[in-house]
Amino acid sequence: MHPRRAAAGHRGLHGLEPHGVQLQRRGSDVPLTNPARRGRPDLAALLGWGAATAVFAFLALGQAGLQQDDPYHLALAELLAGGELPRALPWAKHTILADGFSDLHLGYHALLAPFVLVLGGVVGGKVLTVLSVATLLVVLLWVAGPQHPARGLLPLLLLGASGVFLLRSMGMRPIPLAAAATLAVIPLAARGRHRLLALVSALYAFSYAAFPLLTLPLLAHVLARAATRRELAVRPVLAVALGALLGVLAHPNLSAFLTVLRVQLFEVAVDHAGGNLEYAAPGVSAFARDAALACGALLLGGIVACREPRALDPSDGARREELLAWGLLALMSLLLALRHVRGVDTFVPVAVAAAAVATRSIQPRATRAPTVLLGLLVLPFVVLHAHAAFTTSRAFERIDASGAATWLARHTDEGAEVFLQDYGAFPRLFRANRHNVYTLGLDPGFMRAHDPDLYRAYDAAVRLSRDPLPLIERLGARYVYVENSANGRAFYEHLRRHPARYAPAYQDSFAAVFVVRRSD
Repeated sequence: MHPRRAAAGHRGLHGLEPHGVQLQRRGSDVPLTNPARRGRPDLAALLGWGAATAVFAFLALGQAGLQQDDPYHLALAELLAGGELPRALPWAKHTILADGFSDLHLGYHALLAPFVLVLGGVVGGKVLTVLSVATLLVVLLWVAGPQHPARGLLPLLLLGASGVFLLRSMGMRPIPLAAAATLAVIPLAARGRHRLLALVSALYAFSYAAFPLLTLPLLAHVLARAATRRELAVRPVLAVALGALLGVLAHPNLSAFLTVLRVQLFEVAVDHAGGNLEYAAPGVSAFARDAALACGALLLGGIVACREPRALDPSDGARREELLAWGLLALMSLLLALRHVRGVDTFVPVAVAAAAVATRSIQPRATRAPTVLLGLLVLPFVVLHAHAAFTTSRAFERIDASGAATWLARHTDEGAEVFLQDYGAFPRLFRANRHNVYTLGLDPGFMRAHDPDLYRAYDAAVRLSRDPLPLIERLGARYVYVENSANGRAFYEHLRRHPARYAPAYQDSFAAVFVVRRSD
């Protein structure tokens, strides 16, 4: 036999040279190219990525309104674009943010600023949102690998995996970019790309307060490496830790950043009774209905992985480590998603990526018919969740505070306090009117950290378990802003029933402003 042919035969199907050295093929790290075709674009991956990106772009750009937190992110990006970096947020008067503020999303707002400057606030923000999801889809294809038999369906599978994830990704928040960073940790650590891993960690910590979630894929990799190879993955741990530390230290107002981050992580995030539904448990039945496709894909991937010969082969430590790491990460992210709604941001992309990794070794010829069936299964979920996300987002966007904000700016003294019945109104008013100050902002947890007794009194007042007027007068607020929403309707009716205390001053179909009559 010719020596080169003998070497090729000895190399086998796993791409190993004699002595077990892994070959590094050019183009194997590029998700939209097919190494079997000498680096040419992978048509299946490109079509799937393009179709999924187009669907998401239609959803995001097809609506003119904003989700609840979007105005806040746009406002800070607009301030950055104008050369301002706020070190205090006096508009959130009775919170810790009023005296010391540091932007927990500074990197994201710095990325958003040029889009806002060039394209305008709303359009620029939505374009960046589409690009963020497109980036997440590229990372998903990279994790799956160019040999995956159903790579063209993976981007659409992610869009159809959960309506809640799709809806949350449509907002102007770094959720898709954070998910992309989470998916990148295990393959970067496994391939020894420690500098790039440190860079990803630094950017995550600089851009999003949820950067401690990087510990999930890192822990999964460490445990899998220890279980399969009896090694301690020290360098990936150091890379993530050093990168995250550099990202934290890069914040200009470090002392305020650490204070705000502590409250965000250890007070806001663990409080399920503070009115922030993002941190409430979704319920097992509701979660199962929403993420049925993601859970089904994960279950299928687990079954395929358990039957894969390489997963049981002690000599193939790399594959066993990879499967175990993604399995552990999927389990941890599932527990996180069952704990609170925000966990879906991590679970859904992890579930799809884990399923893709587990099914990567299926022979393409054996999957043509199943791939068609999978496509027929995925498409209805995409349509269903896209429709649900579109209609739900429109319901969120019904509130337009611009009319009330303009009235307040024209008819009140500068710095006059406006009592807010719902902390969720703050982002809209903050962007539209910085002439006034407001009772609280962003999350009730920041008021509780400032003054726990005041927070308890405020909570009782807005729930109408106590008369709100004494608290309103104690705070010195002369105006009350209430929105025409299910959450604000009871408080609005209370104000209307007491015209001697609250005089109607402005009202449109979205919100109303009342002037507080001073009691004797």
